[in-house]
Amino acid sequence: MKHHSKNFKWIIILLIFTGTIYSCDNHRNAADMTQLMAKNEIVNKLHNVNSFDITGFKEEMIHNPSDTNFKNIIQYVLDITYIDSNKILQRKKGIVFFTPDGKSIINSQITDN
Repeated sequence: MKHHSKNFKWIIILLIFTGTIYSCDNHRNAADMTQLMAKNEIVNKLHNVNSFDITGFKEEMIHNPSDTNFKNIIQYVLDITYIDSNKILQRKKGIVFFTPDGKSIINSQITDN
């Protein structure tokens, strides 16, 4: 009977350890998802584009933005190039604002470079 209780103790320890490891947030994965959301948001704002490419990327925290009720929003600035429907190469900036947790988009815009 002692042999089974010793194994049971190790099984419980292994389960607790495994649960702890897998419940940790993966911040790298969250950042990658936010970048993909920003890219998709900008691509969806463009119509009939070819050869879309991101040539630069910058992430920064805006601590007290004037146009939102959120504090500490995340701003992604994407330098983009694409060929428009008239076959003209365009260079623009895509700006995407996220909630402080990076999970929801507040606003986005495309501006001239």
